[in-house]
Amino acid sequence: MTTRQGVVLASRTLAMLLTLWALTVVSELPGILYSFLRYNAGVASSQGEYLRQRYLIDLGLLITRIVGYSLTARWLFKAGPELEQLFFPETEAPAQT
Repeated sequence: MTTRQGVVLASRTLAMLLTLWALTVVSELPGILYSFLRYNAGVASSQGEYLRQRYLIDLGLLITRIVGYSLTARWLFKAGPELEQLFFPETEAPAQT
């Protein structure tokens, strides 16, 4: 197996793992969305306001994770030369003195 094939294999394996993580996070989306909508239209108390803001933050972070995992998986799946350089950097020869 050449270095290039090893990089492609490793990066695509990581891409599949990140894709599975993104799908796992997507499965949490309905629960958080339901909770946010429930407290968005519900009680006007300070506790209701706190929970609405909390679920809004949770929803934002969840969407950020989904997008981040997906973009990273896409970048890893392409397995370009910059990825090969990341996994196997070329070492510089020591300077002659």
